[in-house]
Amino acid sequence: MDCDVVRSAISAALDGEDTGMLPPSVDAHLSACHACRSFAVDAADLHRALRVSAAEPVPDLTAAILSSIESARPRARVERSPSEQRVRVLRVCLALVGTLQLALALPVLVLGADAGLPVHSARHIGSFTVALAVGLLVVAWQPARAVGLLPVIAVLVACLVGSAVLDAVAGRAVAGAELGHAPEVTGLVAVWLLARAEGLTHGRRSVPVLG
Repeated sequence: MDCDVVRSAISAALDGEDTGMLPPSVDAHLSACHACRSFAVDAADLHRALRVSAAEPVPDLTAAILSSIESARPRARVERSPSEQRVRVLRVCLALVGTLQLALALPVLVLGADAGLPVHSARHIGSFTVALAVGLLVVAWQPARAVGLLPVIAVLVACLVGSAVLDAVAGRAVAGAELGHAPEVTGLVAVWLLARAEGLTHGRRSVPVLG
């Protein structure tokens, strides 16, 4: 049997092609031909080396990937926005006004002494003032509640200012003495501004009373 034919068959077998010879015939020739056996071994080694070649080096993209992730991630704001700073100032203002109102109202509520009024009337006034002070402190703590307190404090301040003006015009009160209502007016302005800021931040949504 011709060695070239056998070697062609060996190469074809390694490439998965038709050898044109029966495997027993090839084996019989290899058992008798040392040169073809060496060719078969070398061809098999070469075929294996070509198939199991070292992979091409892949560049390390770790740094680039991490950098792109960092750039895509929203950066934390180091400085507060003007609206956040304004809300913070309003909350501090409400906390101060609420604390002042509470400090002024507790003695009236407990002792029942307020500009010579009867004890019962003085304690009624003290109760309303304490309620207003607590409302202001709650809004300072939870600004989202400003919208709920706004109608109450608006009506209260409107009544206080309106009655003060009428009494001053009629001579029943001194205009300077009515400056004591300044904390309530300040609280109203702060609550209104805070409610407006909260509305712009979270959007105006009507919340159903039931459900």
